[in-house]
Amino acid sequence: MGNIDVSRYVPPGPVGAAFIHSRGPIDIIMGPAGSGKTVASCIKGPLLAASYMPVCRDGRVRVKLICVRDTYRDFARTALASWHEMFPVGHPWQRPDKGYEGGQDRPVRHHLVWEAYRGADKVIVEFTLETGAIADSNVMQFVKGYEVSMAWGNEVDMMSPEVPGALFMRTGRYPPVKDIAPSELDRVSRDGREAMRRMGMTVDDTEITLPRMFWGDMNPPDVDHPLLKEVGWEDPEKKNPAYNFFRQPGGLDDGAENRIGRPRSAYEMDLRAMSENLSRRMVHGLPGYAQDGKPVYPEYNEKIHKADQPLAPTPGRGITIGLDGGGSPSATIGQPQSNGQDRLLAELVTEPGTGPTRFSLMLLDLLMSQFPGLPIIGIYGDPAMFYGGDTENDEMNFAMTVQKTLRFPIMPAPSNEPGVRQDAVRMGLTTMIDGRVPGYLVDPRCKMILGGFAAHYKLTKQATIGGTDKLAVVKNSYSHPHDAEQYRRLGYIGLANVIAHGVTTSLPAGVVSLHEQRLLRSQSAPQTPGNFNVWDV
Repeated sequence: MGNIDVSRYVPPGPVGAAFIHSRGPIDIIMGPAGSGKTVASCIKGPLLAASYMPVCRDGRVRVKLICVRDTYRDFARTALASWHEMFPVGHPWQRPDKGYEGGQDRPVRHHLVWEAYRGADKVIVEFTLETGAIADSNVMQFVKGYEVSMAWGNEVDMMSPEVPGALFMRTGRYPPVKDIAPSELDRVSRDGREAMRRMGMTVDDTEITLPRMFWGDMNPPDVDHPLLKEVGWEDPEKKNPAYNFFRQPGGLDDGAENRIGRPRSAYEMDLRAMSENLSRRMVHGLPGYAQDGKPVYPEYNEKIHKADQPLAPTPGRGITIGLDGGGSPSATIGQPQSNGQDRLLAELVTEPGTGPTRFSLMLLDLLMSQFPGLPIIGIYGDPAMFYGGDTENDEMNFAMTVQKTLRFPIMPAPSNEPGVRQDAVRMGLTTMIDGRVPGYLVDPRCKMILGGFAAHYKLTKQATIGGTDKLAVVKNSYSHPHDAEQYRRLGYIGLANVIAHGVTTSLPAGVVSLHEQRLLRSQSAPQTPGNFNVWDV
């Protein structure tokens, strides 16, 4: 029966098991290399056929599964190889006549027949796997003519983003409704109507619905991949309700799956051999970065720095505000805590073309609605906001306009040097208070800041490859709030502290910086008159 005994198959872990038993509409499993995704996809079709799919009038369950890949050769190397481990050619379940057809850069058809139990009842399952390679074909032209029960996209991220929806459209068409036993039709229709209602659809209580399923497996793609938007990777509120997302833990995480087939030591070896971007995807199970730009903050860790629930302002404690002007002005609002933690509580990101007056009113509304009664410690902005304007002719620059509306002085950040500003944020990302509390925590509602941390606040291609000595950042909708946050952090912490922190973290063990030495001297006991050290400078 091949290398994997179907009757003794054990899912790779709880995420893999949930994926196998899910009935769609569209199930996507994502995990690091070797996490058991492809094998889970192989067993999913036969398992659902035996346990759930409707029984026909003659007592048989009939299921057709189409599995697609970008090319037949890639399919033979991955999905088909895993399929043959479970159901090799000549498997005892293989139909005697024309049980296996195709191969060698051609579509494969594998026909299986076996007995299964549903409770005390025995049913006969007739199962057909068909394969297809989309390559550069027009997706809609490729799927035309398919009449299948369910569909599977192997390495679905390698194909057109239209594949899941296009193939889903061809599911639920086999067997014909007229062939299904009435009681079974009622059973699956009830489930189908309930699934549609959970998606927010309106459906009549008498509507007939057959099971329709598409599933796909993939290693983490680039962060900008359309499938990640469908599954709500960055913003769960924008998740497509038709999608169920099953994310397996990273290979070095405590809950890593398929440990029998892929031990921790294998991932540790991969980590040494792979590039940073590749190991992020294949070892840690996280979406990678497009090669046009490295992330500005590789120190960011969603599990550490993103709060698991919205953060409420601490009563009585002051807030700090960062501002970035320009064509798309932005603001960030944070609140330092008594334990030294800095919490980013809110962001304001405006559309291109927003003027200073409108921006000021939007910021004022945000402060009054979410932070009423809290004192403002300081407002820090881009030094460029203070340029322009003509006081003699009653013209105001950006900073003056915002300052007039808020009725609070705005201070220019101590520096506009990108590296220094970014170090102010990096200082928080690399600080752990008492070894367990993150020094910097972001409210999950700060979507643009979090999206920038995760992927979109990145260096330009030239800066990434070292083609320039400037830390040039890609200017996009994520860069403006991140600039504002840098001004907030730098203004509140202070330039000297940011520089000192950078020096301290880069010095070898046992070496003390001048800044630390000055602090020690300033805290020493006062000297009596005439008793001093000429070297204390």
